[in-house]
Amino acid sequence: MNNTEKNKDVVISTRVRFARNIKGLPFPHKLTGQEEIYSVLMKTVNDCCNELFKGKFYKTGEMDKVFEQSLVEKHLISSELVDRPYGGVFIGDDETISIMVNEEDHIREQCIMPGFDLDNAYGKLLRLDKLLASKADIAYDRFFGYLTACPTNLGAAMRLSVMVSLPALTIGRKMSGLVASLQKIGFTTRGAYGEGTESEGFEYQISNQAAVGKSEETIKELFRKAVAQIVELERREREKLKKELGLDLKDKIMRSYGILTNCCKISSSEFMNLLGYVRLGVALGYIDKDIDRIDNLAVLSQPAMMCILTKKVLTAEERDRARAALVGKTI
Repeated sequence: MNNTEKNKDVVISTRVRFARNIKGLPFPHKLTGQEEIYSVLMKTVNDCCNELFKGKFYKTGEMDKVFEQSLVEKHLISSELVDRPYGGVFIGDDETISIMVNEEDHIREQCIMPGFDLDNAYGKLLRLDKLLASKADIAYDRFFGYLTACPTNLGAAMRLSVMVSLPALTIGRKMSGLVASLQKIGFTTRGAYGEGTESEGFEYQISNQAAVGKSEETIKELFRKAVAQIVELERREREKLKKELGLDLKDKIMRSYGILTNCCKISSSEFMNLLGYVRLGVALGYIDKDIDRIDNLAVLSQPAMMCILTKKVLTAEERDRARAALVGKTI
């Protein structure tokens, strides 16, 4: 079993992100009315992406709003990009690669891989980064490293993050201690959709903070060790919960599974919380289901994705009904 498969019970996905800017060009929030600059930048990014990957480039303002929101739900773009008048994004056909143009920085490269797959995500993105550097004059300083719109991204300008499922640490009320410990060693913990969002379904996003003064390899090794410790802590807490709660824990898990497979309508929030227990049940061997299917269902059940799946714009009530039908068929 490889490292990706071995850690899937805890690590849902891995993301590597590079922030890059063009030398001499004002940061995106300072650019106004210079369409020709945006056009050249977008063409450069699109050409480089197409040289390495199959995919499509989308401009903000030209995308269907439901489709645009579905990209946010899948973490392929940020909610900040949606409001940019001259933004764009290249999305690979397999949706592991997404390159945002004129979000906070001129170029935000990211690769998302399932499970804990840091090396493949980094390697895939590095190929593109080198190609972009050969085609564009990237802003770099010998002392500060890559120059970025936010000072905390200076240096390597690289953010590594994992989406993790931590039900046992959450139920056992150990998350505040974990968050504090991670902060001390330079890592931040957020909800699934980043800064300012709450955790649903026991899902958290953990990423490195400042990259100033550290090399890419150093950041990767620190991150790898931190993730390994989180996985170990969560597994240890799961075994502890099994012993302490016994049948009560299994009952909660099976009741969650029963509601999901028999409900007639369900909100996104309730669905995610119940799915978190079902995912725990799969990890503990109480439920015989594919964990990849569970994780995919978490994405498909989001509001915009429900509209895309049903091929029509739905009201909240209609989404809740459609979500219940989807879960009944899929889980």
